[in-house]
Amino acid sequence: MLLYTNAIIYLKSLSNYEQDRESYNFDLKGITRLLRRLGNPQKRFLAIHIAGSNGKGAVGNLIYNVLREANYKVGFFSSPHLISITERIRYSLINFSKGLFKDTISKRDFADLIERIAAVENDGKGKISFFEALTAAAFLYFAEQEIDLAIVETGMGGRLDATNVLNPLLCVITSIGFDHCKELGNSLPEIAREKAGIIKKGSLVVSTSQKEEIKNVIEKKCREKKAELFEVRDATQQKSLHDKNILLSLEVLEKIKDKFPVSQRAIKKGFKKAYWPGRLELISITKGDDKYKILLDGGHNIEAANLLSETIKNQFPLFKITLVFSACRDKDIEEISRIIFPLCKMIIFTRFKNPRCETIEWLKKRTGYKAEVAKNIKEALNLAYKTASNNTLILVSGSLYLVGEAIKEIQISDSYYC
Repeated sequence: MLLYTNAIIYLKSLSNYEQDRESYNFDLKGITRLLRRLGNPQKRFLAIHIAGSNGKGAVGNLIYNVLREANYKVGFFSSPHLISITERIRYSLINFSKGLFKDTISKRDFADLIERIAAVENDGKGKISFFEALTAAAFLYFAEQEIDLAIVETGMGGRLDATNVLNPLLCVITSIGFDHCKELGNSLPEIAREKAGIIKKGSLVVSTSQKEEIKNVIEKKCREKKAELFEVRDATQQKSLHDKNILLSLEVLEKIKDKFPVSQRAIKKGFKKAYWPGRLELISITKGDDKYKILLDGGHNIEAANLLSETIKNQFPLFKITLVFSACRDKDIEEISRIIFPLCKMIIFTRFKNPRCETIEWLKKRTGYKAEVAKNIKEALNLAYKTASNNTLILVSGSLYLVGEAIKEIQISDSYYC
């Protein structure tokens, strides 16, 4: 059997848009060919397909945990991961994993899936990508577990995303904003068209409340596909993204209740257990005699920055904020810094281990802030600890990759994080 470490080496050899978008080609030919060779596992289970700029993982996680609480056999495929790549494939009947979640696929099963995919891929008929391999692994696993339902989050966009080979029971559109503009478009309607690409002929579509120009695009796509659209309306237009995600999840559960009925008890318990790390996650750690409050938030676009800003103003108005910041170079760092940096007493620029990470020199130029400098997350956190007082909140933000490294550093004693 292929060892887990060898599986990771193989995956790293594939083209990966999470690491390098310059040389990545988006189309569905590779994943379609790969899945055909694997027996089209995506046709052997029902699915809910989720696209959007913000909240798609959170919404998927809420729905997944409610259905898990209701004792359905449900799978969840999400991205990116924070610590271990196995986090991307979860299954409701697993309850013994180590790490951030207790229901992730085992390293042994993961390696077995990747071995089978590598064997098919190595037949010389075309190279696959990192995300295509992971998508195929998830679909193959879900099919072989004979799950009742899969919750599947797009990696990026929708129309040309590898997950868009599904013919889902339900399509879900979460909040859409400016993100991945180079790949998806420089206007909200352009981005919305890519996200709405998951809508299939005759499908059922549930969307959160959107700006008018985005709503028009989704409605047009639904008319073209003769799909039925349900928009979760926010009469006040004042609800937070978290509240909108909950309302959207409840609407999805309502729309699938004929096939997957759940009790109010399951909803309440599922929502309570729906741990989603690194997204406005407040933790407290003790080092020696000192205690520190740390807010981890992987938000990496303008809408997420606005949500973070409101959270700081409403929940931590009396705290001095020490920000540990880094971001991918393709993000709107200028606008994100304009929203967040003025709220911070101290700013520390650092880097994470991804080729797309912006350099510290360019972080300074793009934000106009000199800031403190640390070469990695370990040094950045240590600097934050040294300068913290009793009313300091250490904020780690700008990228999920940065947050993942922060979690790994904070939990360094746990062998899972090696």
